[in-house]
Amino acid sequence: MSAEEESVAPTPPTCGLLGLLLKNRHPTGAVNEVWPDLFIGNAATAQDKTLLQNLGITHVVNAADGPQHIDTGPRFYKDTNILYHGVEATDCRGFDLSPFFSETSDFIHRALSQKGKVLVHCARGISRSAALVLAFLMIKVGLTLVESVEVVCTSRNILPNVGFLNQLCELDSTLALQRRKTHVWKEAMVIKMASHKSKSRAKINVTKAAEESSTADDYVTPGGYELEKILNRGSVAYTHVNEVWPNVYIGDEQTAKDKLTLKSLGITHILNAAEGTWNNVDTGPGYYRDMDIVYYGVVAEDVPAFDLSQYFFSAAKFIQETLGKPQNKLLVHCVMGRSRSATLFLAYLMIYEKMTVVDAIEHVKKCRRIIPNWGFLKQLRELDQQLLEGREG
Repeated sequence: MSAEEESVAPTPPTCGLLGLLLKNRHPTGAVNEVWPDLFIGNAATAQDKTLLQNLGITHVVNAADGPQHIDTGPRFYKDTNILYHGVEATDCRGFDLSPFFSETSDFIHRALSQKGKVLVHCARGISRSAALVLAFLMIKVGLTLVESVEVVCTSRNILPNVGFLNQLCELDSTLALQRRKTHVWKEAMVIKMASHKSKSRAKINVTKAAEESSTADDYVTPGGYELEKILNRGSVAYTHVNEVWPNVYIGDEQTAKDKLTLKSLGITHILNAAEGTWNNVDTGPGYYRDMDIVYYGVVAEDVPAFDLSQYFFSAAKFIQETLGKPQNKLLVHCVMGRSRSATLFLAYLMIYEKMTVVDAIEHVKKCRRIIPNWGFLKQLRELDQQLLEGREG
């Protein structure tokens, strides 16, 4: 085994994946949205054109195509505007589904890029279809196999057969090695370019340069696992509301709805990070009409697949403008005040206070117990890398 192969984090054994797949299972129904605009369903869903129309489905991937399986095909959907992609697969551990991973991922990716909605189905929506969706998340989204399983299992019970799991493990290892090789190549190019630039410059005082350098120069955005360890290390006990920054509080639903508490805290502005229809805090500006409060709502779901990063800069701007006047006091909240609200405030600290994601987490967790879900942590890591590149440039 090469040094590069040894440095790649191994995919968990199939038994470990089975444990993850069987964890916290609950009834999930015939069809579920497992990624924005991407659904997994069963045969009944695929054959119910009224349901597909109501869901807004524009593309269908049949992972059980063929006369011996679910014989729909493009002719079945000829009276609709649905584009069809068939995969003639058998749900048995000896069937090699891996040749279909790439082409199906391309089909799904094109559909989502065109603002379409995709149904991926087989007979029960558990094994073949699920395996293809996991492959898509790994190939096109860049998730690991474990991350992909966690994303899908948040919304739907799936259980690819052992053969498919082994094929997905092999895909995971291949993609990890490719990412590692790309990273090594980029590092080599950076070193080569730095060497070229240094030769073209005049000599500098090395001692002075060393004195002026800071530990920030060596900072690298940690992985998600490292961030979770930081969050879980030595945090304070959970309470309903805490001041986490001068004139900024993070709180829960109870705090947001308790007008007496808001008045006692002197709250003038509220950022509701759980506005919407699912697991939400249904307040809004009308709820505070008898108070002198400026309200800002973010429609977000506390699930790893939700893209909260689309609100990072707009929410951060609202916070910054609020703190522009010393008399203002802000409450940032969601249902528990741990994930959505915490993530948005961490993003503010990174964008406007120039903190790294580590500095931001370390600061807030001294004042409040926060637990952003791993999807939000991944988005904060990406923001951290984006901001670092911008500052270096």
